[in-house]
Amino acid sequence: MGKKVLSIEIGLHSVKVCELEAGKKNPHVLNCITFDTPENIVEDGFILDKDLMAQTLKSQLENAKMNTKEVIFTIASTKLANREVVIPGVPDSKIQSIIDASATEYFPLDVSEYTISYTILEKINTKEEKKLKLLLLAAPNNLIKNIYSFAEIAGLHVNAIDYIGNSTYRILKGKIGTGVNVSVQINDQTTVVNVIENDKLALQRTISYGAMNIVSAVLDNTVFEKNSTKEAMQLLMQEGIINAHLDMGGESSRGMSMASDGYDKVMREIRGREEVTNTIQYIMNNINRVLDYYMSRNSDKRINAIYLIGVGAKFKGIEVLMANETGFDVKKIDSLFGVTFNKGLNLASQAEYLSAIGATIAPVGFVPEEARTSNNSGGEAKAFMALFGGACIIGAALIIGSFVNLQMARMKGDSLQKEIDNKKYIEDVYASHQAAKESYEYTRYMYNQTSNRNFQLNEFLEMAAKVLPSNMKVLSITSDTDHISIDIEAKSNKYSITELLLQLKKIPSVANATVADITETEDEGGKNDRKETFTVVCVYNPYNAFTDENTALKDEVVEEEPVQEDDTAIQGTDNTTAPTDNQGAE
Repeated sequence: MGKKVLSIEIGLHSVKVCELEAGKKNPHVLNCITFDTPENIVEDGFILDKDLMAQTLKSQLENAKMNTKEVIFTIASTKLANREVVIPGVPDSKIQSIIDASATEYFPLDVSEYTISYTILEKINTKEEKKLKLLLLAAPNNLIKNIYSFAEIAGLHVNAIDYIGNSTYRILKGKIGTGVNVSVQINDQTTVVNVIENDKLALQRTISYGAMNIVSAVLDNTVFEKNSTKEAMQLLMQEGIINAHLDMGGESSRGMSMASDGYDKVMREIRGREEVTNTIQYIMNNINRVLDYYMSRNSDKRINAIYLIGVGAKFKGIEVLMANETGFDVKKIDSLFGVTFNKGLNLASQAEYLSAIGATIAPVGFVPEEARTSNNSGGEAKAFMALFGGACIIGAALIIGSFVNLQMARMKGDSLQKEIDNKKYIEDVYASHQAAKESYEYTRYMYNQTSNRNFQLNEFLEMAAKVLPSNMKVLSITSDTDHISIDIEAKSNKYSITELLLQLKKIPSVANATVADITETEDEGGKNDRKETFTVVCVYNPYNAFTDENTALKDEVVEEEPVQEDDTAIQGTDNTTAPTDNQGAE
């Protein structure tokens, strides 16, 4: 029987604890509990009230009759950074020193404020050389110290601290099939994407957006009438308020008369679901970027499936949305293969404890520098005593051979100095690289500051012209960096106005389209000659030069084409345009 440990995952709203035998590829779980995190004491991985959290944990462990004091934590935080790197093949004892020496090259941050650890992903052995592929993780020192001090207050001894992305990979490794598979773990405040190729971690990325952003969208929308996080999460899990597509194109309201009973209520509910679904767009866009990045470098490979896990995976309809937006088969994980549970454990979902169990297999092992020094001090003293004794025994032999060794050392020193002189050019290369990097970042920043949605005005006008009904005539157009206002004259037809709004919302640069200031007039010709004058306001999507760079660049280089006369053409500039004679012709 292996050594028993507690594995704890402290989330924003719930704490998961497993008691199991550690150090096994196929863990054996003895007991599991889940309880609510006391309100407002956890923030982005940090435990704000350690005394209250410790008291709560002790009480829960006592009730569950868990007496084990050795503990492994798995943490999720937006402040953690990760990177896959390849280093020369060296003994395990030298890996950490190599990482420490090159930390500033791997992470563009003040490494003195971070604890950097690693896990070996793959040993690459070829005829020419041996290499190690590592997953490096950098965690703020104050976050690691926060966990250690909490464990001390709770009367627990920390065996290791793991990162939730590594915990997930370790438990899924060897259990989701061969080929290329992807796991998407939607946590409280982060989403971790793992690309696993034949049981090896090929790529890992963390998105600083999670389930709580979706929950906040429900709480902020009055149509759902939810006042607490728990109520909002229950609604997301039980009701299908997440649409199957990010852009439904008005399909939900199609066929329903504007004059029918309950139309306004139905439309508010539809808009509420759209707003909640649009909150997930940032996650979907970043997932697609990770997948595109991997496929662009591995065009000969195919992704088999996406496995959806984490608290966000419980939201009803999210797997259908992800399948439609990524184009891949999406599966939820409910049971864990290769993990045994004690008889009598009635778990609603084994996957709820996936990260806590995975943390015990091969944790990263974040250790504060002072703790690492303390742990090594005893071993260093013993090594010193052994070294001193050996020195006494071989002292005479060393004295005899000292002259020969001195000559050999001088020769070796001359050789090393020559090598150093031959490679001084590397300093110039590095300096040039840093200068180019700084220039690129500055240019990129300036580009972002000078870009806005008006770059896409021509594209908007072209697309709007195609959807403008023939019974409408554009009187004027005004625009700024936030929205476009279009004054239109049309024959009285509310259905045409509604259809126009639905079509305008499909334009990529438009976030919303509304109608204001409808004025109805009647000509002397009689009732059939009634006309309406109204204003359509189209609100731009927020612009970001980094995420919309391809679109912006495309708009800047498109050459202006000759304007042809058309019944639905819209003419104008960035400011105000005169009405056209050939629009709205009957």
